[in-house]
Amino acid sequence: MSELADIFADSGMRERFARFYRYAQVGGCVSSVTHDVNNYLGAILAYAELLSLESGQTDESRRMLEEIMTAVRRSSRLISGLTDIARRERPDLRVVSPRDVLESVLALRQYDLKMARIDAKTSCQDGLPQISVDLPKLQQSLLYLLSNAIEAVEGEKDRRIKLSVSAGKESVEFCFWNAGGPVPETVRARLFEPFFTTRGGGHLGLGLWTARHNLRAFRGDVTYDPARGFSARVPQESGAGPLETKDGTTGA
Repeated sequence: MSELADIFADSGMRERFARFYRYAQVGGCVSSVTHDVNNYLGAILAYAELLSLESGQTDESRRMLEEIMTAVRRSSRLISGLTDIARRERPDLRVVSPRDVLESVLALRQYDLKMARIDAKTSCQDGLPQISVDLPKLQQSLLYLLSNAIEAVEGEKDRRIKLSVSAGKESVEFCFWNAGGPVPETVRARLFEPFFTTRGGGHLGLGLWTARHNLRAFRGDVTYDPARGFSARVPQESGAGPLETKDGTTGA
């Protein structure tokens, strides 16, 4: 209790926790809201498809209906991605495509990338294998790494980030590089400490720690290399249990 009292004696830390709690409350509403939104989208799509079957339409009418149906399908995929990330903590093992996972995460921040005028490039190795992972945990980790890359270049003259996926013999690796320059050596040792941040303001300093914690729960990991940026490595098969770290503890 005394440690908590010391933490909350810091007004900046109190503000961080208040913001964290507020976000948690919003997240708790996501499941209900996305369920209703998906129902509305389903109705729009159904009626648009019925209209597209009617005869006597002009080319322009058919084009507009196709635009509506395409927009609804894209919106539904966004909602599904958000629902996966926001779902309650419970194991959700799935066999998925690494390319699809990266694209779903990127879609959730596409508007922010556009508004910040960030040039995001993606590359995926040909013939990537399917991976068996706890999908929400992987998506959350990748979203935190993407957010970290975005924050690193916001307001900078060079606003490039590069996302890539490649496969090794037993694992798949997601890399997040940004043009904001390498992390200073003086802070690299603390990158994955909870509540450590160099950005101040409303940043909690939990993104990188959570990303690593999530992946270590199924024998993955997050590492940093100045030349490549942050890398999230996940095994192609995740049934072997949590990763054991050098100090003998596990990531779960």
